[in-house]
Amino acid sequence: MKYSKIVPAIAGVGAAFAMLTVPSAANASAQSISAQSTEAWTLSAHRASASCTSPKGKKINVSWGDGNVSTTVYFNNHCNQKRWIELKFVKENHNFFWKCVGVNGKTSGKKKVGYSNPDKVVITKKMSNCPV
Repeated sequence: MKYSKIVPAIAGVGAAFAMLTVPSAANASAQSISAQSTEAWTLSAHRASASCTSPKGKKINVSWGDGNVSTTVYFNNHCNQKRWIELKFVKENHNFFWKCVGVNGKTSGKKKVGYSNPDKVVITKKMSNCPV
């Protein structure tokens, strides 16, 4: 009889885990909207852009999220020239280091950097903060 009280508690835990499952591709849009409304599912996405030298009026657009282990940078470079995305990471001892990603002109895609939560992201025309 003692077990009958434990089983509903375990079932309740299973139901709680079921609510935390990742949405499938078929219904991702419907579930992602409701997931974003809860504090447990909030993810920070950051965006930046910079104007192109040529063609005039075009930009390079960059976005990235706050990862636990790594940072994936998504880019869409509408410029004719190569641009650099420079990410500054701060260690626990307050020292910092830079990781740079070169992005060719007229390309889009993503690059994964093996560190998480960049402190600062800069888009430059020439690599300036990273050692060669």
